[in-house]
Amino acid sequence: MPLWPSELLADPSLGLELVAGRAGLDRRGPIRWAHISDTPDPTPWLEGGELLLTTGLGVKDSPQLQERLIAGLAARGVVAVGFGTGVSLDDVPPAMAAACDEHGLPLITVPYEVPFLAVTRRVSRHMFEEHFATLRSAITLHRQVLAAVVSGHGIGAVLTTVGRAMPAAALVAFDFAGAELGRHDPGGRLSSVDLDQAWKQVVADGASGATSELPDGQALTSGPVRLGDELDAVVVAVTDHPLLEHESLLFEQGLAGVSLELSRRRSVREAQRARVDELLEEAAAGRSTSGLIARALRRLGVSPPTAYRVLTVARPAGVGEAHLSMVVEDALLPLGRPVVGHLDGELYAMVADAQDEPDAAERIVTAMRSRGWPSPRVGRSRVKTDLDALRAAIREAHVAVVLDAASPVHDVDQLGLSGLLAGIRDDLGATDFVTQVLGPVIEHDRRESTRLVQTLRAYLAHGCRPGPAAAELCVHRHTLTYRLDRIRELTGRDPRAGEHLLEYGLALELHARQVDAGTEAP
Repeated sequence: MPLWPSELLADPSLGLELVAGRAGLDRRGPIRWAHISDTPDPTPWLEGGELLLTTGLGVKDSPQLQERLIAGLAARGVVAVGFGTGVSLDDVPPAMAAACDEHGLPLITVPYEVPFLAVTRRVSRHMFEEHFATLRSAITLHRQVLAAVVSGHGIGAVLTTVGRAMPAAALVAFDFAGAELGRHDPGGRLSSVDLDQAWKQVVADGASGATSELPDGQALTSGPVRLGDELDAVVVAVTDHPLLEHESLLFEQGLAGVSLELSRRRSVREAQRARVDELLEEAAAGRSTSGLIARALRRLGVSPPTAYRVLTVARPAGVGEAHLSMVVEDALLPLGRPVVGHLDGELYAMVADAQDEPDAAERIVTAMRSRGWPSPRVGRSRVKTDLDALRAAIREAHVAVVLDAASPVHDVDQLGLSGLLAGIRDDLGATDFVTQVLGPVIEHDRRESTRLVQTLRAYLAHGCRPGPAAAELCVHRHTLTYRLDRIRELTGRDPRAGEHLLEYGLALELHARQVDAGTEAP
């Protein structure tokens, strides 16, 4: 506990007496140290919170200096002045007493028989005992916080544990986006606090652990919890006054506890996510069967769905991969254990498709918007009823998320030919079809370093109009005609004949996907 001037006055061994500045007694804060000085202006050597002991030697002959001394000490934050009588002056000068009354600075007389050393020793002993008690309470609280984390009762239990050691404080924890994670407020102190505004104030302070004043006069102290360079959470204490030294040490234990609890949660999620990553990688590479996928899902604690979709969630600018993953998992948690993981730097989720359940993609969009993330985008595959189709569902979701759409949820069914082809698997003949239609042209380009595939793609993209196609390719129309004739000779299909346009269009789209995926046939 801190040492207040009234406690020194109550110590009969010191014989101290309050003679002026009664209005400021115990209102200027606790005594943090005792300093002895007889100079006319000791303020350059003071920090605030001191009990200044003086005999008045430096100002004994000048009421103006006495008034200036008291005004300077009050402005510097001195808690009280101890005046030693019978040394330089027999009693406190009237001008000094009047100045202490004016500034509300308690003036205490120290009898001649009591050396200043006795007062400073009393202050020093209390400071030592206070520091020892603070360290002991911090160690005790640290053990209690660890027990709360190990118990698995969450951030609320951690804050309650810390709150018992800080009964005058209300505590609340926010996640990286300002959503409340837990609170401890048995006295209802937070009922008068606009938490949204408090969060904005924390962000304005840079989440740097600053102390600021709320509109109602209460003090708000924030402490950041970081994941590497990213802000992971913020813990806030609301009190009547800025935290004292021992309270700050206890508050730091709360920060450590919240950090440990978040790390515990994160490690569990990351382990689950790593197993989903492996499942997605094996499925995308075509190395998984329905049986292997079903066993992998059961190991994740998920029953293989009879119908499902795959979602791809685009990461907003400035949002970390781990934070996006947690938001998506939290959004899907009410629908069952989330199956969320990464593949080639993108975030995927496998969700059951049930008519009586809320839409998973919309839940993700709502969660992202609630955190202030602009322009959320979620790609959604078609409904699949066979686990063997997981590979196709992954491709469909990937295609859907990268293309433009009016709504934040991009359905592959709305994307025309690109969406149609996204789910075609190699084992359904995609490679054979490309080879049959474009094989000779691809081989000719590779062998002769020509641009026949590019020419055919531009020709179809411009609706079979030679002029725009030649302009895009930067060639003469005669050159374009020659290339189209060469394609006809190589494939036996005339690009200018309507009956072959669909074949060419499908083959070009599939070939482009093979090139992007690195699976183009040699």
